Amino acid sequence: MLGNWDIPTQADGQTHPLPELQLPTIAPQPHAVTTAQDTHQAIVMLGYLAAPVKDPDYAALKVLNTYLSNGLSSRLFVELREKQGLAYEVSGFYPTRLDMSQFVVYMGTAPENTRVAVQGLKHELDRLRSTRLTPEELQATKSKLLGQYALGKQTNAQIAQLVGWYEVLELGLEFDSLFQESIVAVTAEEAQQAAERYFIDPYISLVGPQAAIDRALQAV
Repeated sequence: MLGNWDIPTQADGQTHPLPELQLPTIAPQPHAVTTAQDTHQAIVMLGYLAAPVKDPDYAALKVLNTYLSNGLSSRLFVELREKQGLAYEVSGFYPTRLDMSQFVVYMGTAPENTRVAVQGLKHELDRLRSTRLTPEELQATKSKLLGQYALGKQTNAQIAQLVGWYEVLELGLEFDSLFQESIVAVTAEEAQQAAERYFIDPYISLVGPQAAIDRALQAV
């Protein structure tokens, strides 16, 4: 289907690799951003600068993201929704990026719970810094992550999207197997060390009634 496509060339008739990114170093400056709205739900987000895909901490942070926020058995869902009844929705994300990424957790909650929601989310991130995952938690998380990764490669379109993304990131086709190997190799100690490095002071975003925001900021 793509056999008649020509490789793009420069004016000199040669092909050249993409230029390396020359981006300024991001200095962490955690702060709160608030948007007051007269709504029946408040949105709480905590975010941290996180490792790029080529960083040694990448696999450990992928494991921690899965443990915290992936599915009905995730730590955030069980602790903050099932046990405490705080969340309409609670989850998180850690996107794969060539340069600095972000590790974000978020919750939709009743406005009167905004302060407790901020405290609850931060507590779960802080807990990862102080307490290692048990062998059972670590193995279950790896199995979930790798299982879902495999499910995302069932069709030709899914495979093409994935390997295309790896090429864009200049990781190569071999990253498909390297990624899985790196996840298997993550230890509980490495996961805790990654949490200690990144989950320090969060950026905070709050949307909801002004009174709820004011109370929540007192918890920061």
